[in-house]
Amino acid sequence: MPVARFDEAGRLAVDAALERGDAVVLPTPSPLAYVVAAKTVSAVNRAKGRPRDQPVALWEPRFEQVAPHLALDEAERRRLGWLLGVERVTALAPLATNDGAPGWLAPAARYGMALLFGVAWEPLAWLLERHAPLFVGSANRPGGLPAVDLRQVLTGFGPEVWVLDGDSLRDRARPHASTTTLRFVPGCGWEIHRRGIQDTLHATAGRSDYLADTLARADAALARRPLARRHEGRAGRQARRSRAADRDGHVLLRGPGARRARSHEV
Repeated sequence: MPVARFDEAGRLAVDAALERGDAVVLPTPSPLAYVVAAKTVSAVNRAKGRPRDQPVALWEPRFEQVAPHLALDEAERRRLGWLLGVERVTALAPLATNDGAPGWLAPAARYGMALLFGVAWEPLAWLLERHAPLFVGSANRPGGLPAVDLRQVLTGFGPEVWVLDGDSLRDRARPHASTTTLRFVPGCGWEIHRRGIQDTLHATAGRSDYLADTLARADAALARRPLARRHEGRAGRQARRSRAADRDGHVLLRGPGARRARSHEV
């Protein structure tokens, strides 16, 4: 597997791979894991060794490009922008039914929901400015754990996939894992849809309910109000968990009338 460094030659190699339509493995900021990214869903899935049409997430850090296509009011759009950009979760958000997903968003949509990965990170700003939106999945083969360092990446992918080595930019003493996934349920609010590193670290620190705390921090940041005024308000009422939140693994989406859940793995 060819390894690119964070220098001019490495940038050129990764840039060229994406321009050719290939997938590349990229680091994300601690405590998140490495990801596989490409301009097409098929390239991501080919690198991961799974069916070419398996759902993946859209990576578009410019939230203003995505927001108009979501069935959220202005307050929830602002909250989602904070959750993606600051908390760095993955999110399932409802699509506007009268709009339809544009071509660049459609591959990340299933059953009227869009799977969004919004991480913005300065070391990757040059890449996202040139290539976003991208499609992204966790850096692992089917059945494996997401790679959290270069060594794990190298054992999981073939020689045709370029990897950008970001270990020196990450805090390797910290636990790393895939992101927590949140889902917005119309009429009910936000729920934890899949456990991940954010809620795990929150629980490890002995803090109170992750979702309620996160929504309260979002509201406080957006409204510039003290946290204490939000804990028992809207954030607390909307904080609830889905059945999928009680187990690690795939994000599950159920379509109208579906008899069983479908995998929506990142």
